[in-house]
Amino acid sequence: MSQVFGTERHPAYFVPRTDRLGHPVSLGPTLPESKAILFTGPPGMGKTSELDRAEDLADSQGWTAIRLPANSKLPLEHALTIAVREKLDELRSRFGDRPVSKLGKTVRDLTRSGRKTRVGFEGRFLGGVIPVELVVKQERDTTAYDNLGTTLEDFADELGRLTEVDDKPILLLVDIVDKADEHNLAGLNELAIHIEHLKRPVWLIAAGGAKSTGEMMRASRRMSGIATTITNQFDLRTLGPLSDAELRPALTVPLDAAGIRYEDAAIDSLLFAANGDPSWLRDLGEAALAYRHPQDGITDAAARAAIADVRAAAATRYEAEWNQRETGPAQKELLARVAAEGPNGLEMPAVTDAAGAGEWQVIDEARQELVARGLLREHDGTVVTIPDQGFQDWVNDRLGQTPAPARSPEFGKAIARQEPALAPAHPTGRGLVNQVFGAAGALVHPVDRTDEQGRPASLDQRDPDGTTVLFTGPPGIGTSQELDRVQAMAAQDGWMTIRLNASRRESLEARVIRSIRDQLGAFKQQFPASDVGKLRDILNKMAVRTTNTMNTAQTRLGFAPLKIGIHASWEGVAKDSVGTTLNEVGEHLGAMAMPSRTPILLMVDNLDAADENDLVTMVNLSSHLRSMRQPVFLVAAGGEDAYSRLLTASGGKSGTASRDVKKIDTRKLQPLSTDQLRAALTRPLDVAGVRYEAAAVENLVAAAEGNPTRLRTLAAGALEIAEPQTGITAEVAGTATDRLNIQSRTLYDAAWYNCNAAQKELLVRTAAHGAQGIPDPARGDQPGSTRWDLDSAAHKLVSRGLLTRSDHQIRVADPGFRDWVQTRLGLTAAQSGIAQPVAPRQLNATGERPSPNRPAHLPAANQRDVEANR
Repeated sequence: MSQVFGTERHPAYFVPRTDRLGHPVSLGPTLPESKAILFTGPPGMGKTSELDRAEDLADSQGWTAIRLPANSKLPLEHALTIAVREKLDELRSRFGDRPVSKLGKTVRDLTRSGRKTRVGFEGRFLGGVIPVELVVKQERDTTAYDNLGTTLEDFADELGRLTEVDDKPILLLVDIVDKADEHNLAGLNELAIHIEHLKRPVWLIAAGGAKSTGEMMRASRRMSGIATTITNQFDLRTLGPLSDAELRPALTVPLDAAGIRYEDAAIDSLLFAANGDPSWLRDLGEAALAYRHPQDGITDAAARAAIADVRAAAATRYEAEWNQRETGPAQKELLARVAAEGPNGLEMPAVTDAAGAGEWQVIDEARQELVARGLLREHDGTVVTIPDQGFQDWVNDRLGQTPAPARSPEFGKAIARQEPALAPAHPTGRGLVNQVFGAAGALVHPVDRTDEQGRPASLDQRDPDGTTVLFTGPPGIGTSQELDRVQAMAAQDGWMTIRLNASRRESLEARVIRSIRDQLGAFKQQFPASDVGKLRDILNKMAVRTTNTMNTAQTRLGFAPLKIGIHASWEGVAKDSVGTTLNEVGEHLGAMAMPSRTPILLMVDNLDAADENDLVTMVNLSSHLRSMRQPVFLVAAGGEDAYSRLLTASGGKSGTASRDVKKIDTRKLQPLSTDQLRAALTRPLDVAGVRYEAAAVENLVAAAEGNPTRLRTLAAGALEIAEPQTGITAEVAGTATDRLNIQSRTLYDAAWYNCNAAQKELLVRTAAHGAQGIPDPARGDQPGSTRWDLDSAAHKLVSRGLLTRSDHQIRVADPGFRDWVQTRLGLTAAQSGIAQPVAPRQLNATGERPSPNRPAHLPAANQRDVEANR
């Protein structure tokens, strides 16, 4: 094959990508402040190429890149081990043997299971001059899990230590994350969170398909990796089809460098056939080289012949995609309808509206799956087309249908290709934002929170009722910040705190052991050495799983050196060892705290990630602490489901909730009031001397919908684009809101993907009534099970932060998501009694450029609109 266009790994021309704001999508010498980046998009859009570019960038800058593919059958730890082993020589040459040996040991421990051990005794009788020897053995299982092994966080820590040698970045590149299972995706989320807090030049850069965001959102269980439409740690960079202007140099620059002539009409034809797909354009370009004329080079006729050849060769792939198990009846029906529309595309709102309740969700799911597979392309959230003209022709030919002609050139322009990739979810310049508003995720101005009864929710304002406190609330409402507040209060008063995150990948007991061990030095400063030593012993006792015995009786016959043995073995009854639960740890912590009456706080965040076993452990520990009546407190934070999950765990197999769990001091955080949000926004601006208009503040406060995390994100966006002289104006505030809604489209799509039929139905009903929402479905008059299906759906959507509930009314929590749902389903003012969603404002002085819509132009012999499939 010709090397004119280079190779897939090293193309002759790399297409630079920019988002709607003109910011580069591809990584450059100045890396973004966000340490976790995810490239997503349908097949062929260049996600792997972005990792290739990042790897080449690291090589040219003298950085280190460690690359690995995700795999559903290979744990992430094993993939990391293989990748690091392949880089050991390079790492040693850069960092030296000693630091790399520590990394090597950490990586080895990632995949090493604990060694099973037994300790016992053996007794021998007779023997000697007698040809019979009796042997009795008894062994006890002493298999330990006190050696917890290493985790992905330990691996990240070692990478951070390596950067201390020369302070140069290390890039951890993970490709095709959509092939990873849920366990590995949860690991990526946790790794992203840890790297973000590491404060070392280590970056996690991943790439995956269009469904990757939704899969990671589900795996995160509300952790701040990819969690919700509001709380999101990843810098999402969505790769879509490119414009002809962006793709043209990918053909012309290599051809000019090789001295190959070409006709402009030929380039137009190839670009038209590629339809914004860079990988498809490469195949077309390679085929055109084979048809080029010796003197005239690539003519338009040669280009058209190449296009026909490539499409004919793809027929086998077309048939395979059509016959895939994933292409079920609903997807085939939708493909047939879209193909029949030809260049016009299919208006999806009309299709789903005609399908009616209970059926439109099937069509909508088929649409989402086909878009993720790259077989359909969406335009402005309403029209879908088949982006590959060859596949469209194949479908029509197979089904014996004639596609409709183009309605008009203007209609073709109306469904023009989507804008370039959207702006990163986190702006690249956060220095001023952090200076004004503090660390990400927190508000500088402290807000006194209240619960449902209007009582103070924070522990520094209201004493706990019992020894267990649980903060709950939807994503972004501030439950983790309440733990921060408790921790700050404890530090001020000299109390001990043990804080950890629940994890899907490690038990709660293991996390507690790690956290206490990390703070043994602090314990030694505050408590007697004998007490700390006993605490260490208790943790070691937790290492013994069981005391089951293995007994062996053996008879050996003969004289030395040859003896023949006959034996029988039996396993003793297994029984739990003393100290295998957290209760004894809590009991000893209480004994340590009693003499000075100095409280010890065990703090567990992100309770949503805990599995059922961890919740049972939490319930048992909570009950035990309550019965101890000692100054040891359990303080946890989780979502709206946290308390009900604890109630379920307390009932065990019987399903009857324990009274002790019902006595947990549960504090459900409420959305912030307008006055609270206004103060949280204006006071930091006043301190920093940033000017603002009153109307701008009101706009941002209204758009925040009572959510402090959303307010901070909106304020950060406004501050980033504000002019120093004028500050945050009403126009800037509106632009910041529109930008956030645009940036969040990938998250909206992911959240929608994770909804079942009943949840989608409820979202549509709620979005149709705009800002006022609808009455709680439990209070409605829906017949039979429909009422309770919608009630259950409402609870799940509230817990995910997609809906908010107040005064028996539910509303879509995020106005941008509400508009997204309205647009997707084509809700009109006549249907809903609300105004149509307003198109995002165009930016001028504030920095955003409108998306480029090139004029429609056709290759000479083609009468279809060039934009038809965009």
